[in-house]
Amino acid sequence: MTIQPECYDCLLRLVNLTVDLAGGGPEKQEQAREASLGIIRREFRPGAIPAAIANLFHRAIRDVTGNPDPFSDRKNAETAFLGRMHARIASSYNDDLDSLLRLAVAGNTIDFFRGEEEVTREILSQVRWTRADLGPLRRRLEKAPGLLLYLADNAGEQFFDLPLVSHLRRLGWQVLYVVKGGPIQNDLTRADLRASGLEEALEPVTDTGAATVGLALPETGAVFQELYRQADLILAKGMGHFETMSHFQDSRLFFLLQAKCSPVAQALEVDRGAFVLQRAFGS
Repeated sequence: MTIQPECYDCLLRLVNLTVDLAGGGPEKQEQAREASLGIIRREFRPGAIPAAIANLFHRAIRDVTGNPDPFSDRKNAETAFLGRMHARIASSYNDDLDSLLRLAVAGNTIDFFRGEEEVTREILSQVRWTRADLGPLRRRLEKAPGLLLYLADNAGEQFFDLPLVSHLRRLGWQVLYVVKGGPIQNDLTRADLRASGLEEALEPVTDTGAATVGLALPETGAVFQELYRQADLILAKGMGHFETMSHFQDSRLFFLLQAKCSPVAQALEVDRGAFVLQRAFGS
């Protein structure tokens, strides 16, 4: 997905939010903000990927403020909130593939620019697909089971992911639950899994070896790159993965997300707020 004009304001909002959360004192915060705005001005051009720009200014903010995980407290709050929400709605979904995919994507409604009331309302509503490539996914799953990489998104979604991961494993697939290699925004890391108590339930868990929004494959570790090469199926959760991987023409790849912003919705040719299971374009 390439950049749209309205992405500029969204990136500015993200800079201000991250700098405010990072702390470090007024002087360092102003330095971090100025460095980040310079990155946006330099990198914002046709063909750019918004998440790739965010990765650049997140590094700058961490370097200037000295805070390696500005979203830590927010992630903890979101994880506790989504844990409660999952407990409220899990029993309303059945145990078949379609239902568990819809339960998993319900957790993707979380976003640091959305209020708890809005997210609660959406989670309590039964997810209905706007587009769902269920047939192609089922056909892939019915082949001889192999290695499936489940690319996790936001911290807290782990509660919603676990039933789907367990179901896929019961089908015989070797599912590796993939988290980020370090803190980035409110994305899930091994430390977040340990803190929630779900690490053991989701094992085997691996990480990308990189702290990036979405997947910047050249920046990932050698171990993950080999796993990616070997994978028979890849399920990528959330808008960050769609932004950074939607140009991949890869028949193994499926995206699972809510389109929470207009540029992502336009790229998917759906309305904003739509829930989508989308195989990679051109695959």
